[in-house]
Amino acid sequence: MKNEVILQFSGGIDSLYAAHYLAQRYDKIHLLTFNKGYLHFALKANRVNVKLLQDIHGQDKFIHKILDIKPFFKELGVKTFRETQEKYGNETAWCIPCRASMALGSIVYALENNIPFFTDGANWEQAPNGEKLLVTADNFPEFLEIIKNFAREYKVQYLPILYDLNTRQERRDVLLKLGAKIDFNSLDRQKKSLFDIFRRDFYRRVQPICLSGYLIHWKRNFFNVKEEVTPEKVVAAIQPKLETIGKRLVKEYFDNKGLPLEKILQEREIPLAES
Repeated sequence: MKNEVILQFSGGIDSLYAAHYLAQRYDKIHLLTFNKGYLHFALKANRVNVKLLQDIHGQDKFIHKILDIKPFFKELGVKTFRETQEKYGNETAWCIPCRASMALGSIVYALENNIPFFTDGANWEQAPNGEKLLVTADNFPEFLEIIKNFAREYKVQYLPILYDLNTRQERRDVLLKLGAKIDFNSLDRQKKSLFDIFRRDFYRRVQPICLSGYLIHWKRNFFNVKEEVTPEKVVAAIQPKLETIGKRLVKEYFDNKGLPLEKILQEREIPLAES
């Protein structure tokens, strides 16, 4: 197989650092920025940092694409949002299906382009724990294990390479030295305030903005109230969806393109384990 890797790329601190890190280990990195629809804006804002990566590592090192995963997200998240939200909460009903949809997008892209691996910016510091507020449940190890197992069924390997590699502060420092642009809200500031929305810098984006996700976290973002979310809730909500809806969506994707999924899988090599 090719010495290439897919990176789910928002252009934020974690995925941008991952791109820099992977460039020293792979011949080509496919940067996939996903459009899930539903108040998802500024999808091209990260191109300034894509250009920086190309200037540092070479123009041919990176392929950057915006992939439409709205059909995946609609089926995994939107259609069942209300019933999932009532049982498991806002974040588990909206953000977890979003990240699962990105995994589906990565898997079908890997199969179409014969790429063995995909990764993202998942990291331990942003997994919900204690009293931390600015965290997301898609960083739970239990969720990542579900994605890893699901991808393996399609002979694609998911590698959460950044998870305990270093700290976000260390990544931020490296990126700033490289001259990368970082969103105002991701800079290392001691105090953050709701009144930041009245600052011009708040709206200068170098990564997409998910307004629907921001509103889903309204208690956290407006009142500093943490939503109760657990690994058990995440697993219970998303695993059955992937086993039923997710597998159907992958099959339908290839059927609609007239591509033989079973043959692709039969001819595909099992990726060698990486760390």
